[in-house]
Amino acid sequence: MDKGDLLAVFQQQLNSLVDWQSPNTNDDIVNFRIALSGGLDSVVLTHLFSRLQASRLQVKDYKIKVSAQHVNHGLSDNAQSWQTFCEHLCQTLNIDFSLSCVQLNRKSRTSLEALAREKRYACLTQGLNEHSYLITGHHQDDQLETVLLALKRGSGITGLQGVRHTQKLKSGYLIRPLLGFTRQELETYGKLFKLDWIEDESNNDQVFDRNFLRHSITPLLKNRWPSIAKSVARTATICQEQQQVLDEIAQLDFDQAVDFFINQQALNIEILAALSVGRRNNVLRHWFKLNQLEYPSAKQLQTLWTDVAMASADAKPVVLFKGASVRRYRQHIYLIDETSPLADKNKANLQPVIWSGESQLCLFDGHVNLQFKQVAATESDETGIFIDPNDLVEVFFRWQFPNSLKCLPIGRTGSRSIKKLLHEYHVPLWLRDQVPFIFINGELKMAVGLWSCNNGKDKQQSSCLMIDFTK
Repeated sequence: MDKGDLLAVFQQQLNSLVDWQSPNTNDDIVNFRIALSGGLDSVVLTHLFSRLQASRLQVKDYKIKVSAQHVNHGLSDNAQSWQTFCEHLCQTLNIDFSLSCVQLNRKSRTSLEALAREKRYACLTQGLNEHSYLITGHHQDDQLETVLLALKRGSGITGLQGVRHTQKLKSGYLIRPLLGFTRQELETYGKLFKLDWIEDESNNDQVFDRNFLRHSITPLLKNRWPSIAKSVARTATICQEQQQVLDEIAQLDFDQAVDFFINQQALNIEILAALSVGRRNNVLRHWFKLNQLEYPSAKQLQTLWTDVAMASADAKPVVLFKGASVRRYRQHIYLIDETSPLADKNKANLQPVIWSGESQLCLFDGHVNLQFKQVAATESDETGIFIDPNDLVEVFFRWQFPNSLKCLPIGRTGSRSIKKLLHEYHVPLWLRDQVPFIFINGELKMAVGLWSCNNGKDKQQSSCLMIDFTK
């Protein structure tokens, strides 16, 4: 085998990455989706996969199914020819091809490069399942550029991790099997197999930071230190290991500080205040990560703590982040999803949900999840609702019933309005629209997670419905 042929090493690398999360499918097939731009790295990636597929080589003990997806951003005059090139390449290599076309609407304070990347990944990850792998062609030189950019931004260990070999997606996994190869090795492979690829003219525009590094900085670094890309890749790996340790510590601290209230995570300020600044910031970053949000900057973390957590008792502080906000109520801070359908002013048009015997109900795109358990009346406690088989069970929210409605919770004397009860049960204003109310035959019986109303039914003639939030 020619020394420029990367297939054997590539297959080994792929084996190690897929072994990271075995597919566990009934038919033992691993689905790979290649992000195909038409550039050198993605063309080499597609060619390597085509050889694996044609030779019926397996990844670990699994058969492989390969497809490629091209995203046309329409930013270049050559975009259509790139699309045609990618489609023809896949036909030649017998790889299934799919196309996504997107329009980029420039946002304030958002670079065109970042916006294109966001749209591209949204297309590439659409339709993936838990047994799918998105494959990108990042290589060792990309890793060098990424770490240098992180240094320029003043990133800590999180940024110095660079590009990871593996990454869990909302569904499926992202893997980068070319990270161990330099661009020169990919070029040698491409010439060995007489491959054509696209040279994006925008890659020469040094207005973009990454292009500036690629053309003006990294050649100088490599000339002085030929192995610098390999050394930086090793540094990134060490930082990834250190970040794993920090994540494990953060999870321990988070478990100590977190409380759940009305389907929301709330962090105890007193517990956080007892931690060192570094350890507290580590927990707060972890909190954002768990909620699939971008890490806050050092300045934002400082503002979050001083202006929200440490604000005066009578204040109503809030700090806004991209798609989220942090608020304080009493001795807890809350991370609120500002993109939730529950924040939509048009939600008043939504109708109550009828329970039809499901063990779980997923409402508002997963922002409110309820679990139901029906037991014999003799097994119930005061938190349950007594029902008969033909009862109509409905889930309402505050805007779906009259403001004048009153309720008498178990253990209380005298009925009160829902507004007054929510205040007495210390429900923050911004969470009150997220409280599910259970009605039986049109009569309010429960505010989930808060109280149950006096039922008045004969326990001997009823079963009991237990309802709570799923965690």
